[in-house]
Amino acid sequence: MDKKGFIYTFDAVLAIIPVLIILVTVSSVSQGELILPSQQIRLQHQAQDTLEMMAQYRISDITVLEEITLVLKVNNNNAAGVEAAGEIASKFLDKVLPGANYQLLEINQLNSSITSKGNMEDADNVAVGSRSYGNYSFKLYVWDTD
Repeated sequence: MDKKGFIYTFDAVLAIIPVLIILVTVSSVSQGELILPSQQIRLQHQAQDTLEMMAQYRISDITVLEEITLVLKVNNNNAAGVEAAGEIASKFLDKVLPGANYQLLEINQLNSSITSKGNMEDADNVAVGSRSYGNYSFKLYVWDTD
């Protein structure tokens, strides 16, 4: 009787081995990079908070957004004005968003990009913030570098 019990136990252990091998194989298969909700929320806050900072942070007597809109308005929204506004925005955004890619657009008057860093088409996780100032409406897209 003891030999039968040993054989049944040994048979059960051998049957479990293929199940464990299959389980380990399936669990180690890469599911690709998952974007966690916390990552999306962090980027969303980063985009919106950065635009809010641009509306609050003062360069001499005016805020960053005021200076951008003033440069655009003085230059009648032409290419020189967009370039000058882009330089102002890039300085600020490079300082505030180190290691992140971004694109700042004005969507009411220009309907085009003011400045950008990186290629948004390659990004898996993009967040956007928006802010209006006067007749100008800005959208800031932010994404991580991979």
